[in-house]
Parts: sequence; structure tokens; C-alpha cells
Amino acid sequence: MRRVVVFANQTKEGVLEAVQQAQAWLKGRAEVILELDLERPWSGPPADLVVVFGGDGTMLHAARKFAPSGMPVVGINVGKFGFLSEATVAESRQVLDDILGGRYQVGERMMLHCRLERSGQAVLDTPGLNDAVISRTSLSRLITIDLLVDGEPVTTYRADGLIVATPVGSTAHSLAASGPLLLPELEAFVVSPICPHTLSNRPIVLPPDSVLEMVPRGGAENPALTVDGQVYRTLQEGDTVRVRRAEQKLRLIQTGRRTFFQTLRDKLGWSGEPRYVQ
Repeated sequence: MRRVVVFANQTKEGVLEAVQQAQAWLKGRAEVILELDLERPWSGPPADLVVVFGGDGTMLHAARKFAPSGMPVVGINVGKFGFLSEATVAESRQVLDDILGGRYQVGERMMLHCRLERSGQAVLDTPGLNDAVISRTSLSRLITIDLLVDGEPVTTYRADGLIVATPVGSTAHSLAASGPLLLPELEAFVVSPICPHTLSNRPIVLPPDSVLEMVPRGGAENPALTVDGQVYRTLQEGDTVRVRRAEQKLRLIQTGRRTFFQTLRDKLGWSGEPRYVQ
């Protein structure tokens, strides 16, 4: 019998009801393990798949939690946006039936590994699916951030912040900062400044084997590091944030219900040519 982990954000409205319905449907079809702790590292037994009930934030939690185990993940959207989800709650039974019947594919998504170093010691080591961001936290003052790639100085940004994103994350915070869209199966980094003071500062795409270092200069008021918008640390003068490709990848289940470009049209409102007056 298949073993299925049901991972859910129980604080979201409608999630527990959706989970209960899924558990009832899976009874007799699979052994179900319910996991409701968003933060705790996974220490349970291996499973054939992880079904995630929640929104995109829950999927980000799931990526960091389950990617190291190699268990494939499928998202059921009970949130507002659901960009990373495979299906809605209404479609969940058909999706699970397809998966249990072997009618699916598994795509791999590059993740990043972020390490915050202070006085030569690591004070944070975490994977991320979307991005690592240094940003200001005080009023309207800009911050200064040096960027190095493979040890070579690239440039110094004077901006509201700096984003290092994966291809999956290129549709998130990086996109809002005018970064380019990358197909999710690609492997690369996108570096996007947030509201840079210098017009020549533009997003750049770097190879996946690059090691990126972000170093905030002194004088900034309480800059902070966030990974996936969920892991947060305040920064001190002399800190270095080092980002590289993570060893693990997120294994994402796909049933062919929609393509990436369909998702862009449906979720981000891509509408093609202008609506000319006839």
C-alpha cells in the first residue's frame, strides 16, 4: 500500500475540512501520515508522495521541509493565488487518483542554499525555493550592498535591497523588482536590485554553479535577510550572505493539468496583444 504524507497549514481557512475529505478518500487506498507542523524538520518514514494543502507559502515550507528526503510533492491550493499548486480542492480527488494510478510526471526544481556568516561562523544555514533577500527595515533610507560572484567583485548597489532568486522564484519578489521570468526547469540565479538609486543597475542572470556573496556595508539601519519570505535574520556590520545552488532539488509532481505558460496567463494576467478598438 502507498504511503502518503498530508502536509497542511491548519491556520488557513478551509484547510482542515479539505484535509479531512482527502483522508476519507485515501482510506483503504494509502497509509496516511498527517503533518501539521510547518517548521519542524521531517523525521518521519519515507513516503511515496507528499500532498500539500495550503497556499504558496505552505508550498515554500514544504520545499524546505521535504526536499532533503527526495519525496515528491504535489500542491492542492487552499490559498488566494496558488501559483505553485497543481490543483484546486475541487480537483484534488481526480489529481490523487491520477497519482495513485501512476499517471503523472516528476519535475525537478533547483533550490538555493543560503549561509549567513558572522565573524567566520555560520549563524544560519538554510535551503530556499524562491529567493534570498537583503532589504532595509527602517523608514526610507537606502542600504549599500556589495555583490561578489565566485570571489570577484561585481558591483555595489545602493537600493532598497537585493534579491537572489531561483527560476521558481523569478515569478515572485524578483518579478516585482522587474527581474526576468525564467522557465522553472532551468537552473540559474537571477540577481535583482530593489528600487536601485542608479539607473544602470539592472537584473542579471548567472550560471547555477556560481557562488554569490552579498555584503551589506556599515551605516545601514537594521538591514535584514529573508529566505522565501519566511526565514528571517537581522544583519550586523561585517556579515556575509553566501548563496549557492543547493544539493537537493524539489521533486514536484505534475499531472499535466496546466503548463507554465497557462499558469502565467491565468495567475499573472498575461493577455497577449493590446485590446485594439475595432
